[in-house]
Amino acid sequence: MMVRSACEEAEEFRDHVARWVDERLVPVAQDIDEEGDFQHALTRELAGLGYIGTLYPAETGGAGLENPNLCFAILCEELARGSMGFAAGICMQGSTATYTIQEWGNAHLRETYLLPALRGEKIGAFAITEPNAGSDAGSLRTRATRVDGGWVLRGSKMFTTNGTVADFITVVASVDPDKGARALEMFVVDTKSEGFRVGQKLDKFSVRSSDTAELVFDDVFVPDDHALSSETGSGFLNAYRSLTVDRIFTAALAVGNARSAYDAALRHSRERSQFGRPVGNFQAIQFRLVDIHARITTAALHTYHAAQMADKGQEITIEAAAAKLVAGEECHRACHEAMSVFGGYGLMREYPAQVHLRDSYFPMIGGGTNDIMRKVIAGQLGL
Repeated sequence: MMVRSACEEAEEFRDHVARWVDERLVPVAQDIDEEGDFQHALTRELAGLGYIGTLYPAETGGAGLENPNLCFAILCEELARGSMGFAAGICMQGSTATYTIQEWGNAHLRETYLLPALRGEKIGAFAITEPNAGSDAGSLRTRATRVDGGWVLRGSKMFTTNGTVADFITVVASVDPDKGARALEMFVVDTKSEGFRVGQKLDKFSVRSSDTAELVFDDVFVPDDHALSSETGSGFLNAYRSLTVDRIFTAALAVGNARSAYDAALRHSRERSQFGRPVGNFQAIQFRLVDIHARITTAALHTYHAAQMADKGQEITIEAAAAKLVAGEECHRACHEAMSVFGGYGLMREYPAQVHLRDSYFPMIGGGTNDIMRKVIAGQLGL
């Protein structure tokens, strides 16, 4: 099953990405899930084809596509169809980790970090969540203190995608903890900087090949030209803008994972026989597959509607949150139903159903939980 865009550019883009996924990613998906490591070689290969620069204009090293948000959503979906964990790392590399520099970085930062990242030569990350502050950004305690020639960062971050392998990290820190979210700013930290270290690599049961880490900033000096905010107090707003559009791509990850679960369940229903006929001939199995198909279609419609709005420059706060909410929940249910098609085989590690179900938890939590998405939408509705 494939949800196709009416846009010719997007259709052609999907065809090319899908071919790479089928030839290069699907055959190794099980291995990289079990290994749980970041895939440097595949990342460089994908970057060499220009896909990591999907969101960006040609003049800054990107692909220069007419519908960048739509195409990047397609990229995330197709990659997740092959491996949700690998896709999550690429989604971070090609969106939030580089988007902040593209939008608010100077020429030096673009040359030093953005362009090498789009070529796959450097890995980027975005760090906002802390051990005691996630959805409540106003409670962030990582502090940026003004010094001669720059800033000194002190604090820690949690659940940072690409954290242990990153060459640079956009860090959200407070210049005055007493002022809450109004005092947040963004800084590009080179991970070779003195005082920076990885606290630990986090061992997850979901999206295992997506590198995730706790980070520590122990009086890390950041030069003035590595600060991203254009004016005092704009850091939180800029970070929020970046994270808002990123919700569309997280929704696309969910759609891709559910598509893979559906394809596997459909194949199994044709291959597995009971009572002398394929289990797909039984109405109970047929109804499950139909429900999965409907859930994926619903999720995809929300996702690509939001992506097309973003490409038109329209306000997407509600639509992006709704896409992530609907896609996350519908695709989790789809993966649960797909696993039931496998019966006892669904519990076996050699079958993909358990991977799809495990990975389906990530889009409901990563980038803001579903209840936070509900809170965002409620606020926008004036409730």
